[in-house]
Amino acid sequence: MVQLIKLQDYVSRYEMGIYQYPSQFIRLKKEKWSKMQQMFEQGLWETDREEPVEIEPIPTKGISQFFKKNKSVETDDKKVQEVEKMDIPKTVDELKHHFLDGLFPFQLKWATTTLREKSFVDDYYRHDDKLTRLLQRIPDTYFLMYHPIVELRKAKMEAETILIGPSGIEIIHELNFPAGTRIHPTSEKSWYAEHEGKSSRFLTPIITLKRTESYVKSVLGSYQLDFPYRLVILAPELTIQGASSRFQTDYIDRERYEGWLQEKRKISSPLKHTQLKAAEALLKHCQTTSVRRPEWDMEKEIMEE
Repeated sequence: MVQLIKLQDYVSRYEMGIYQYPSQFIRLKKEKWSKMQQMFEQGLWETDREEPVEIEPIPTKGISQFFKKNKSVETDDKKVQEVEKMDIPKTVDELKHHFLDGLFPFQLKWATTTLREKSFVDDYYRHDDKLTRLLQRIPDTYFLMYHPIVELRKAKMEAETILIGPSGIEIIHELNFPAGTRIHPTSEKSWYAEHEGKSSRFLTPIITLKRTESYVKSVLGSYQLDFPYRLVILAPELTIQGASSRFQTDYIDRERYEGWLQEKRKISSPLKHTQLKAAEALLKHCQTTSVRRPEWDMEKEIMEE
């Protein structure tokens, strides 16, 4: 599960400690999965209880707070009670899906708060299918910057999604059209989308990708970081007609999507120093909007950590 290190202009723990939090996240995830798998194998999972059966506590409590059936989520300083009815997972695959769904609020928390600061999160991101799909299907040795607000030539702009892997960076634009749409790229400023016999014209995504490329290239150059990058047109449910990977741009439609993911899962490389340096540099040139957390909130967070 890829690590969400920046979301829009929200404050992120990774900004405070890019050399600390990635390894901590991986460790916490492994611990929680081991405990959940143990419960499943021993038949300790129950649905008639308010919470799952408790077993030996995990040394770090933070992540476990997000796997309760009844949980409180703090939104704009208000406690909103979310009551979730969870079925008993019948297979290991179902258990994995359940685990990943439960991990998402924890990732969102780390991407929008630190021990002393917090940002007010648009509720849209809690239900963003594109975000959760990327998070759940890419390994945790990758870092994700999801539409960050960045600084380029002293101006602010919303960048495309940036995926930072052990061996390079991918700058991603995901096309937003109904499933089954055929996309016809051209060398001009306009591309064409064909769906149910109707054709429409839209501005080529290469333009916005190039803007984000300028930001990435500028930041890496400023820190003398030799780290490769590519542009990606992502369309998991669409067909891209007549496009081939060229000019450092990859076209990933529904025929290539699973292979694109599989390539990332095959990489067994751990986090790389250059990868961390690149993430640190890019985060330094992002905008952050946050407020100080109340003392009682900070104390609660410290206890959970």
